[in-house]
Amino acid sequence: MSKEETNEFENLEVDDSAPEQEFSPTPGQDDMIASGSAGTVYDWSKAPEGTKAPPRIDLNGKEVIIKKADIVLPPKDKAWEKTKAGDKEFKYCTFVLTYDVDGQQEFYSGVRVFNRDGKYSHPTITRDRKNQASKLLGLYADFKKKDINEVNLREFMGFLNSQPKIKIKSEEVTNPQTEEKVKKNFVGSFI
Repeated sequence: MSKEETNEFENLEVDDSAPEQEFSPTPGQDDMIASGSAGTVYDWSKAPEGTKAPPRIDLNGKEVIIKKADIVLPPKDKAWEKTKAGDKEFKYCTFVLTYDVDGQQEFYSGVRVFNRDGKYSHPTITRDRKNQASKLLGLYADFKKKDINEVNLREFMGFLNSQPKIKIKSEEVTNPQTEEKVKKNFVGSFI
């Protein structure tokens, strides 16, 4: 088994052992690449007044609504990684679903952009159902009674942003930085 198959959580750049604050990309980005390691200037006036994000709630078996789904491009100065074959370069994106329960959200690993002459390709998800994003894409394909290879990113993200109702299936994963076990609230099925 490859490293990606044994620990799909490892692809995240976020320390998932702590609760997350709701993450929203800057609207109106017309560039396919974030500028520098600092990215876009943060509008602090929109910061929450509390000091902590809400603690993660175990939603296993609960029916919730996906409020929104976002793919956030990696910073320009993040190093490119090589594919297993060594013939292409890629960077991981941040893929997050926000649920309608107490600010709960979940980060999914497995969305990548590829190097296209120094610019980013459009984000891609593998079709093998092995990483977190690919499993979610597979659930969607099954729900729509389609072959996973027939589903494009625009259709998939459009559906996730249409506020679909889902049933949560909690899974335990290992945070690669801290080795701590974390229970994540993944989509178990679409309703």
